[in-house]
Amino acid sequence: MTTPEHTLVSIHLAIAAGLHRHLGWRVIALAGVAANIPDLDGVPMLFNMHRFESGHRVWGHNVWAVLVTSVLLAVSQYRWDWLGQVYTWYGKTYHQNQHEANSSSYLSSGTRPAHRGSWLILTTVALVSQAVHLPCDMVVSGGTGFSDWPVRPFWPASDIGYVCPLISWGDIGPTVVLMAGVILIAKWPTTARLFSAGTLVVLTLYLALGGFGSLFA
Repeated sequence: MTTPEHTLVSIHLAIAAGLHRHLGWRVIALAGVAANIPDLDGVPMLFNMHRFESGHRVWGHNVWAVLVTSVLLAVSQYRWDWLGQVYTWYGKTYHQNQHEANSSSYLSSGTRPAHRGSWLILTTVALVSQAVHLPCDMVVSGGTGFSDWPVRPFWPASDIGYVCPLISWGDIGPTVVLMAGVILIAKWPTTARLFSAGTLVVLTLYLALGGFGSLFA
């Protein structure tokens, strides 16, 4: 999956769980950020393609890296509230009226925006968001001109890679499904949990049908 898709999957999961109602928008934002941490192992591409080829979907896509970075991300948010600081900076940088309009969005409506949650809750959110990243990459892989790219979840203890391509990388279907869910939530925020849950169900069906169709391709 691509960055927007990973982000939206975790955001929909957090909203479907009702975290935005109990803990505020910060937890939703944390889920979106955490969802992309595993792909930091792709940074070497900017400097050395050989290192990128050997490290992507390996260095950051394993349970040990997921665990450590989840704790670091959660504790730093709990200790310094960097999400809140970014939000405050954004409000000061742009028009205050726009800042106030944003604060009434579905992410903050009916929530306690000042609530940070405990470090344990934040760690769990970050951990789940990153953990979901791995199977998403396993089932969205390959395609025209691309080879399947296995994920090695137990590296360095094990070098075995796993991949089960249901749809090809770059398939626009998941993006359409996930964005449609966001649009529905924005229009009917009171039923956000239902729409997010429904979006994830539709996405799962889309992936399953893609895998079923590939058997006859």
